[in-house]
Amino acid sequence: MKNPLLTVGLVALSCLLVFNVAADDVFRLDSQGYIRDWLMLAPIALPDGESGGDALFREQIKDEAALRPKAGEKVKIRGKEFGWRHITALTNYFDFNAVLNTLNDHAAGYAVTYIECETEKPDVIMAVASNDEGRIYFNGVDIYAFSEPRPLMLDADKGRVTLKKGINAIVFKVINEQNSWQGAMRLLDKSGTPLKDVKIKISP
Repeated sequence: MKNPLLTVGLVALSCLLVFNVAADDVFRLDSQGYIRDWLMLAPIALPDGESGGDALFREQIKDEAALRPKAGEKVKIRGKEFGWRHITALTNYFDFNAVLNTLNDHAAGYAVTYIECETEKPDVIMAVASNDEGRIYFNGVDIYAFSEPRPLMLDADKGRVTLKKGINAIVFKVINEQNSWQGAMRLLDKSGTPLKDVKIKISP
């Protein structure tokens, strides 16, 4: 199920950490509609004996659906301090192990981004993938969950959302059981063409 060739050295090539950015910097979807700029927080170790599926439906951070972080913000989880960092993926998926430069089994992580629209956009196709379990909150609403371990398969699941005028918040929670730990999301219009006229921000 997982890639047996995964090593810390190889995985570190798949993502790029971005340190010197301002909160009001604006980014774009890539040419295929993938979101590459995220705020990431990880790794949150899961309690011994807790399954990935159970962890997916248990809040690792209080009110996780309403998360609206900024880069550099700190949060304490079970007595340990974590920091939100801005990352830019070099490919069409993000990789927690690459960002952390370590392998992290039996852990949870969050990726948050903000989509800014000048007008309301109905019937936007959100195509997602996760390795392993994944859950998505969209503007505070729980809209998606996949509760079984799996490898990353781009566009594995699709659904439709309405992007409101202004800022739209996406919280992507991903659980890792073993080895690879990744997520991907892209936005398409109702005809399946990559969305172009939206902005990606790292601050609400």
